[in-house]
Amino acid sequence: MKKVEKKEKKSKEKREIVREEKTEEKDKKDQKETKKKKRDKKKIEKKEIRVETDKKEIAEEKREKRDVEIATEEEMVVEKIDEKREIEKREIEIARKEDREKKRKEEEDEKERARLEEEEKTRKEKEKKKAEEILRAGQEQLAMQQAQMKKLLEEEEVKMPQVFNGTSLKVSGFVEDCRRYMERKMKGEEEDKICWIVSYV
Repeated sequence: MKKVEKKEKKSKEKREIVREEKTEEKDKKDQKETKKKKRDKKKIEKKEIRVETDKKEIAEEKREKRDVEIATEEEMVVEKIDEKREIEKREIEIARKEDREKKRKEEEDEKERARLEEEEKTRKEKEKKKAEEILRAGQEQLAMQQAQMKKLLEEEEVKMPQVFNGTSLKVSGFVEDCRRYMERKMKGEEEDKICWIVSYV
């Protein structure tokens, strides 16, 4: 009886030891699995963090790239606007220069026209003055010649025509001499004319 109890007791202890060993083994296994799960979880978390970081970096790169593209587009737009303004400025400057050149040419043409008109006016005045001087000189010369002729006529002795001898060839000469004689006599003073006429009464 004691042997059986002793044997049962040993068997029971043995079962306890086996159960404890199994329990310990199970605990160890659970611990290993727990550790593994923790490691896997950490790995997953690290991977998720890395993925999130990569996503953030990619998003940041995209945002930076987009910002750069936007900035580049803005710079291009600004450059185009500046270029357009520069072109407009040059065109305005060219137009102003052309206007100044045109105005200067018009002023020069106006001055040249005024100068030519003044020269033409001066020339006409000189020609008119010269013509007046020539006319006055001619009139003075003519008056002088007329005065000299008158003086010569007054000083010239009035001769009576020769007596007509009846020759038919000398009729015209006699008539011409008489005409000249009468004209010269009639050019004198009124009193002389009257006396000359009365001398034939």
